[in-house]
Amino acid sequence: MRMLGPTLMIGLALLAGCSGSSDSATPEASTGSSKTDACDEVRAGIESFNASDYAMTVDHFRKAMPLAVDQAKRDDSSKAADLVEAVTYYAELDPDQYAEAAQSSKDFAKYKAITLGQCVPVQQPGGSDEPPQVVT
Repeated sequence: MRMLGPTLMIGLALLAGCSGSSDSATPEASTGSSKTDACDEVRAGIESFNASDYAMTVDHFRKAMPLAVDQAKRDDSSKAADLVEAVTYYAELDPDQYAEAAQSSKDFAKYKAITLGQCVPVQQPGGSDEPPQVVT
């Protein structure tokens, strides 16, 4: 397996969570965690990407698409719409193009910032405070 560039840290606690309406603060939004089904699939896609399993990456993002759309129907914020756009981009990206796109695509970088910012890792009880890493 070839490393494709520097390792990037993800999951900054200051970034908004992948959660409900912008009208009211939710526990998920205030803590920066993202406990939604869409974000669960996004995180699974990120894990598959890190394992260089691009076909599985696409599969997870395809599963995340209807979940993100449903979420956006309940939350009309621009963040929800951005997540739908990002998830759709990754779901439609050919698995054979993932490695190259991660290196050179401005869209890949844009959508990576959205997915990593909105679907921050959920801290497991007794887990490490270190955020997971994305290898690009």
